[in-house]
Amino acid sequence: MSVIIIAFPAGKQKTASRIRDLLNRHGYSDVMLITTGSEVLQETGRRDGGIVISPMALADMHYTDLLDFLPENFDMLLLDSGAGISTGRETDVIAVTMPVKVHEFIETVNMMMDTVERRLSKAAKRAKRVRSERDENYINNAKLVLIERNHMTEDEAYRYMQKTSMDTGRSMVETAQMILTMAIM
Repeated sequence: MSVIIIAFPAGKQKTASRIRDLLNRHGYSDVMLITTGSEVLQETGRRDGGIVISPMALADMHYTDLLDFLPENFDMLLLDSGAGISTGRETDVIAVTMPVKVHEFIETVNMMMDTVERRLSKAAKRAKRVRSERDENYINNAKLVLIERNHMTEDEAYRYMQKTSMDTGRSMVETAQMILTMAIM
């Protein structure tokens, strides 16, 4: 699950609390209030992904320093005055001018959370791609058939199976099974 970290200096905790309450009212329950950049980095290290909402400067670091160390599954939403945001803003940061309209702010957070969730979903799918021993045997046996019958190297056989798999829209295992079936005939 993604988290929203609201990082505002200690003197602006009233603003941070209002932002948290607004997000809570719009269905975001995992929202944290933090006062320093080092706390943000500690918390993002414990979490899978999310958004960091921050002004231009915290007590211990500027937002550009925080951005440099932010894990890749975290995006930053910069909240500041129009003058502050327009001068030298980083390209990979989404910025909203304060005071912000509620509708625009919530739409921006929704868009950012969708992006983070898609990124996390893709990463989870990549992590799940572990073949069973049986599937690995199909692939290895099909490679052996290609090596023996077509005089290919192991790398060539694997690349051939990969390309055939992509061209036909089949999985590697289905392609391997097809090669093995053709070898029997």
